[in-house]
Amino acid sequence: MAVGTDGAVVDVAHLVKTYPGKEPVRAVRDISLRVERGEIFGFLGPNGAGKTTTIRCLLDVLRPSAGKISIFGLDARRDALAIHSRLGYLPGDVRLPGDLSAKQFLNRYSRLAGSEPVLLGRLLERFEIPLHRKLRAFSKGMRQMLLIIQAFMCDPELVILDEPTGGLDPLGQRSFDEFLLEEARRGLTVFMSSHILGEVERTCHRVAVIREGELVAVETIDRLRERAGQLVIVEFADGVDEAELRNVPGVQAVEHIEDGSYHVKLAGSIDPVIKALARHTIRRLAVEEAPLEEVFLKFYARDGKGAGGLPSAAEIRPE
Repeated sequence: MAVGTDGAVVDVAHLVKTYPGKEPVRAVRDISLRVERGEIFGFLGPNGAGKTTTIRCLLDVLRPSAGKISIFGLDARRDALAIHSRLGYLPGDVRLPGDLSAKQFLNRYSRLAGSEPVLLGRLLERFEIPLHRKLRAFSKGMRQMLLIIQAFMCDPELVILDEPTGGLDPLGQRSFDEFLLEEARRGLTVFMSSHILGEVERTCHRVAVIREGELVAVETIDRLRERAGQLVIVEFADGVDEAELRNVPGVQAVEHIEDGSYHVKLAGSIDPVIKALARHTIRRLAVEEAPLEEVFLKFYARDGKGAGGLPSAAEIRPE
């Protein structure tokens, strides 16, 4: 794998993209983010949030209305050809030439890229596709595996993936996740858009959340799990005052369940809860991670009321 510049591989500063018309549409609204070398960076948001528009600006397929994009320390517009020779790309929606076989398609792409498909053998071992079958006969899952292969086969320094696992079955998704993590350990940098939380949770180091063209958060996966908190399920052999549980530091909510147990939703350290519970006789105790979906539903909330405490765009841009 070629060696590029140190530090940020992708640096987006105050990106704005407005589509002109009688009623101009501001699809991307002043977003800033950085993707570091060797990082798998998730770009998460609902459909129509501005993910694909941002990616097309990174690739110089669309010209920004304002802002600056640097990739490998190069200007994304002025140095587009030099940048493209060092990256792989998987588009979110593409029509494949049905009259070509998979082998012909990969050979054609390799020639256009001007690079040797040095990872092709490894990829074909992991993603089994019928090389000599015409693409018109491929299932959706096989088409997606073919596009994954073409994005990675020339051993790029950066891969930009737009909804990469659409159409893959669970086995294909697991193979993709494993391959992505292996390549990141080798130094590959990945910018990956998705609207599927589980996809980014399994692979990404950090996640940016975009909503209606605006960046509402950039967090590590670990920090998001902290935000989601924990769920403590406890059943007492003796009586307990529910107010006692509610007053424990870090407890956000307490629910008394019909089976007699209490569900205690917790943010932060579990230590104060354990100390409070130790004053009682416990019949059953379980601790679970709260689902991250709750955090992201707050990020996606249009009125912003559920996302209290989120940093502003200026605050989340790393130095």
